[in-house]
Amino acid sequence: MLIGHCSQYNTYMIESTMTYLLINKNKEVLKDNLLLLVNKFLNQKYPNIQDIYSVPDIHILDGASKNSIGIEEVKELQKEMVFKPFGDGVQIAVIFESEKLTPQAQNSFLKTLEESSDNSIYILCVDNEKNLLQTIISRAKPIYIKGEFKTELINTDILEKDLLEQFQTIERVSKSKSESIDLINSIEDIYKKKLEIEIKNGNIDSSLNLKRTLEEIAQSRKKIDSNCNKKLVLEALIISLNA
Repeated sequence: MLIGHCSQYNTYMIESTMTYLLINKNKEVLKDNLLLLVNKFLNQKYPNIQDIYSVPDIHILDGASKNSIGIEEVKELQKEMVFKPFGDGVQIAVIFESEKLTPQAQNSFLKTLEESSDNSIYILCVDNEKNLLQTIISRAKPIYIKGEFKTELINTDILEKDLLEQFQTIERVSKSKSESIDLINSIEDIYKKKLEIEIKNGNIDSSLNLKRTLEEIAQSRKKIDSNCNKKLVLEALIISLNA
């Protein structure tokens, strides 16, 4: 499902008892579209995102000021969602920067989805759905938002740079977990495209080599998800790709 920045939702079927992934790298674009979605669900016209923080039927877990969102914070959100809505409609749980959810927190959140009531809606704002467990992705409806990025995008031609320039890029992005994973995701996309070409051309040996490379890239993402040293993981990956 594709929506434009600040576009209207009335052209789409909005379902209750659902989990939604609101996907964009720009946090302000996410908030604008979140506000539209919340207004649609609650049949309201809140003018600003700040207005939803005081709504009794909206429960917010905000990871903006956190390095990660742990299982205890998810459990607190779970407790809030146990009660029936104050109004006659639905209650909504919003998780900002869901990419910061630890694997343990995500597994705990899965239990919430399985036990949620018919009047509960969950909205996960995330920079990239690849940063969530597949078990959550499979239970959610993704909404890919079109919008301009205000932050500088990671240069995806890192593989075309020399090793020194690659290490300089790693030095910059490894300070942030989300940027480190973004870099891995962009590298993964490049190798997936290479694999598609080799498969189409019937090149079995090179296809197997690319498949092994993609497995290594996926392992690197898992290591960063598990809070391993981001710089060391990225440097080891780049050295391997250059070998």
